[in-house]
Amino acid sequence: MGFNMSWIFVDGIELDELYAALDVKSTGAAADPYDLGTGRVPLAGLRPKAGWCAIFGRYSYVLDITMGTDPPRLLRLPAKSRAVTCVVLEHANISYASLWKDGREIWRAHHQPSKEQPEHLDFWGDLPSSFLGTWEATLQKQRQRNAMRKPGEWGVDYVFDVPLIAAAEITGFRHDGGPGKEDAYRDVTTLALINGNSVKRLSKPPRWWQMVGSTEYR
Repeated sequence: MGFNMSWIFVDGIELDELYAALDVKSTGAAADPYDLGTGRVPLAGLRPKAGWCAIFGRYSYVLDITMGTDPPRLLRLPAKSRAVTCVVLEHANISYASLWKDGREIWRAHHQPSKEQPEHLDFWGDLPSSFLGTWEATLQKQRQRNAMRKPGEWGVDYVFDVPLIAAAEITGFRHDGGPGKEDAYRDVTTLALINGNSVKRLSKPPRWWQMVGSTEYR
């Protein structure tokens, strides 16, 4: 089935402050951590480890509630806070990561391949120092793998991981394993929208980062 989920890690803030900034609240109901980002737990929050708070959502829901307003809700966070956002849409082969600080976007990386650009990676800003090296090494690995692929054999998209590696370098978290996973999946509570916001079905096609049942903002 694969992962189709999003999350935001924020430091320098209390969990309740993060919820208030993003117009959500805890329902008090515990959730199975393995249901994060599914229809059973479409929006949940937790404190994964010292120094960080986190919100997980289904599909790209976290980007929808953080950047789907004008101005984006991320501008409500304290200037001292770092906010790392990630999206993993394995059904569409899309990955995304960004870092915000001091009320501005520091960097972003977005992988959305097409037939014409199977190795597509759009990136911008003051990226982690290891980013270009990771990207170049990944491209080499990708091309070596492509050269070995037999006709009709399924391909492997290594470029998909590049944005996620950049985010994990800061937070230490990977959705599919690695350092931090066990800590990040503890004490999960479901979240609900507040302040008049509600979930609705869009009347027009959503942007790639919006879930089909997106959020109506007030």
